[in-house]
Amino acid sequence: MSKDLTKNLGELNGSVKSYVQAKIDLVKLRFLEKTTRFTSYLFTFLVVLMFLMLVIGFAATAFAVWYGETYNNYVAGLLIAGGVLILLAFIFILFRKQIVTTSVLKNFSEILFEDDDEEKQN
Repeated sequence: MSKDLTKNLGELNGSVKSYVQAKIDLVKLRFLEKTTRFTSYLFTFLVVLMFLMLVIGFAATAFAVWYGETYNNYVAGLLIAGGVLILLAFIFILFRKQIVTTSVLKNFSEILFEDDDEEKQN
């Protein structure tokens, strides 16, 4: 009887160790997945932001050249384009919390807490 008990306790110990190791591996995999998704989102956000800045810069330059060609006054075109860019920057600074913080926080919280919600349902 004591041999069976010892054998069962040994098997239980092995099962518990396997279970704990499986849980640790699961946590590592979830961390890797969330980190990868976070990095991917951040990289995509930065690339889109860079291209948006390029488009705005080229549009401002194109406007300045067009204005200079049309009215023979390149300086005024550059000043108008610069003023519009400063105005856009000021508007962005005023509304940055609504524009950036809310969307970034929403996306990051979805990445971080998505699996936790699915786990609670199971």
